[in-house]
Amino acid sequence: MKRLVLLFSLALFLATGATSVYAQQKLTAGDKLKLLDGDDNYLKGYYDAAFKIYRDIHQRYPDNADLNYKAGRTAYLTGRYNEALTYLTKAVQIEPHVGKDGELWLGRAQHINGMFDEALKNFETYRSTLKGKKATTNIVNEYITQVKVASGLMSVPVNVTITNMGPMINTEYIESNPSVTADGNTFIFTSCRPENTGGQIDPELNIYFQDIWISVRDSITGKWTEAELLDGEINTKEHDASLSISPDGSVIFVYRSVKGGDIYYSRKKKNGDWRTPEPLGGKVNTTFFETGACMSADKKTIYFVSEREKKGLGNGDLWMAKKSGRFEYDEAVNLGKPVNSIDDESSVFLHPDGKTLYFSSNCQYSIGGYDIFKTEYKDGKWTKPVNLGYPINTLGDERHFVITADGKKAYVTTKREDSVGDLDIYEVDLENYRVPDIDGTNEGSATISSGEPVSILRGKVLSATDGETLESSIIIQDEAGNRIEGIESNENGEYFVILEGNKTYNVEFRAKDYKYQTISVYLPKTSGKTEIVTKAVFLEEE
Repeated sequence: MKRLVLLFSLALFLATGATSVYAQQKLTAGDKLKLLDGDDNYLKGYYDAAFKIYRDIHQRYPDNADLNYKAGRTAYLTGRYNEALTYLTKAVQIEPHVGKDGELWLGRAQHINGMFDEALKNFETYRSTLKGKKATTNIVNEYITQVKVASGLMSVPVNVTITNMGPMINTEYIESNPSVTADGNTFIFTSCRPENTGGQIDPELNIYFQDIWISVRDSITGKWTEAELLDGEINTKEHDASLSISPDGSVIFVYRSVKGGDIYYSRKKKNGDWRTPEPLGGKVNTTFFETGACMSADKKTIYFVSEREKKGLGNGDLWMAKKSGRFEYDEAVNLGKPVNSIDDESSVFLHPDGKTLYFSSNCQYSIGGYDIFKTEYKDGKWTKPVNLGYPINTLGDERHFVITADGKKAYVTTKREDSVGDLDIYEVDLENYRVPDIDGTNEGSATISSGEPVSILRGKVLSATDGETLESSIIIQDEAGNRIEGIESNENGEYFVILEGNKTYNVEFRAKDYKYQTISVYLPKTSGKTEIVTKAVFLEEE
């Protein structure tokens, strides 16, 4: 009888391979309790803490399929992609379908490590375990599309040069959320570094509290100066994250973690300092998460990201709202399909041309993670978004993309091999860029922006008596007297407007208790260049 039992055990071992031996590794009661602690951290979203617990237990049970699976899953979620691949490969070798979605997680780890064929195989294996409607609606179908997109786009890299912005901007900490004014001379971003206001670490996130920093372009060398903390009341001892700076450089949108996450704005004072941020008025902020705000050049429209559920398509969507007061906005409108997806749209930037929109999304047409996409407003609707291609987009996350008015440079938040911190800001040279069109469905223009050169009229309105700056209303007409635009100068007397170039305009300035004045201005138009005309206007008292 013993002989028969031994023969049966040997047959079972040969049939199942070593996997059955691996899977039999049992945990002690103490380690089971530790594992429950790791599971609790995982369920609450504390992935780093969960990973450290799993990794510690795994050292004592290296051949336990469940531990390899859990360690690999949390390694992936914390950006430890090589470790994730190692753990998950072993987990699936020991026990196919471990955790019921082991092949799915292994495929994700293979995808981000560039193993496209292997990833597709595991995704297909996982999909084969699904029954009925689940086989067509499961997230695995999206991952399969992403692998195919990655394979196609990475086989035909776009012609760009991508450069780390270096120590003038980046540190060993986190730099993100770049934004640049339309004239290309002012650059702001968010940083988590010890020099921030208060210099304290957020105990929950284990990073320094964020502050907003600024760099200006040197007029002689054309290079960015060493970044400095933004002056004024905009930075506090808590988190202060920049969302964007207005094209004229007079307003900064700020994210504050209140009521689920709201959008605030700060205005520049006459002395150049920034005011205490105030929440946007009207119907932009809700009890849901709002972020990613940017303003159109004419200041009449705001684009932003919101996770509000009503009329939403996915997790985060792109929305827009029209101005109803100075910093108040009407009911928000979802940009809808094809811009928004069932996934997460994150960060948004409107080019100064007013019709080219860039945003980040982890939709099925990304290479992997979050990618930068472009859409254009044509014939009353937004075109199908186009992936900007590799190496602008990578297998990791690309977020917070902005572009200069002339379309020659862009700035993006990402992590790459030469990054000095957890996230760095990179400059992208777009001189020779063309939008990839692998499948012939690119509805937008072939260039990075609309191709229309931007012409800017800006300046100051002052009192002819004492040189004090004046808030004034400004009416812009063409040579035939047709009204083109109506704007206002801010409290610093500054005005800024983007107009069609190669035309002459009549510009009328009116301020209370002052005589109105009309000037004639010719705005040039040069292909591939942002033309800027600056006019100071002095008004006489009545």
